[in-house]
Amino acid sequence: MSEKEDVKEVNPTPPEQNEEDLDTLLKNFDETSGEGLPSAEKLAEMARKAPDPVVSGNEKVEILSHSLILKKATKDGIGKGVAFTFKNNAGASIGKLIFEAILFDAKGNVIDTIERSINDFEAGKTYNLRIMTPKADKADIVSYDAHIKEMVVTPVPKAEGDQRLVILRHSFQDTGMLDVGIELIKRGIELAVRNVSGESIASAIFAVDLFDAEGNYISTLKHTETDIRRNTSRAFLIQTTSVKDDIIRSYNVKLIKTVTAELEKVQLRRNEVKRLPEGREELSGLVKNVSSVKTDAVIVVTYLDANEEPIGVRTLKLRDIAPGTVQKFALEFTCPEGMTVKKRDIDIGELTEAEAVAA
Repeated sequence: MSEKEDVKEVNPTPPEQNEEDLDTLLKNFDETSGEGLPSAEKLAEMARKAPDPVVSGNEKVEILSHSLILKKATKDGIGKGVAFTFKNNAGASIGKLIFEAILFDAKGNVIDTIERSINDFEAGKTYNLRIMTPKADKADIVSYDAHIKEMVVTPVPKAEGDQRLVILRHSFQDTGMLDVGIELIKRGIELAVRNVSGESIASAIFAVDLFDAEGNYISTLKHTETDIRRNTSRAFLIQTTSVKDDIIRSYNVKLIKTVTAELEKVQLRRNEVKRLPEGREELSGLVKNVSSVKTDAVIVVTYLDANEEPIGVRTLKLRDIAPGTVQKFALEFTCPEGMTVKKRDIDIGELTEAEAVAA
């Protein structure tokens, strides 16, 4: 605020008017028996005055104070705008808040109507807003009516489990800063879960819908957790680094599938591809038996071209994998001449003799 600016509390005093006012005319009317009385329209015009200054909130936005921004500290009641302070009582962030301010002169004429937008207004915070008009250079602002024109509350983050895997807690995880003075960036969603099913869960698949501050859908991520033992809890981070972090403000996490170790005894834990001479390649990796019994399994690899059309299939038998142990595997594939492998689909299932085709 400059030395010439000042803020006074509500109910500013209207400036003195140089022209003859209504009370004077009515006095003259009594003294002159009505000679020279203006028309009814003129009387109504002269009787007009600015409304009382007001700033309106609602049940989610509380107005704490408001006042006229004066043109000069020495001229009470003559201003150039409105200043007010408000608080977010919504219990959640407000993604968008638009105030409209109507500014009046002493006769109640509208000098200007101005909108101001506030984004990412956090719960429990207060905000000081100043709305001024350049039209005050040619007119004196004596009153105002500021009110909420539009408001969008950011959706509350949610996470939902199922009868096997319950959600213990969830929150955004802030892991660092872009630079000094810049607010923390949300890098992911931390989830804590507990397996209450009485069975080991081989796989738990989550779908994560992401939203911006105004509740607009951004994208959906998928996340899989493996080998969650019965009656145990686990905390993990669902990474959101594939999405522009500075626009993510809410999420909805849903557990869309759980598979017990009885149905998915062996899991793929790691795989890599090595190029070999003469157009051959080797796919190798690790599998783990997450069940409580020794088991056999078969790895089925489907090789696909750029159009995701199959160009070959290889299988590999894995025998006598002990409970809780990891076993290495490797198999080779020679791509048909003139074709290129662009993708590999790897499936692991229980071994039957019909599936046991030599790699």
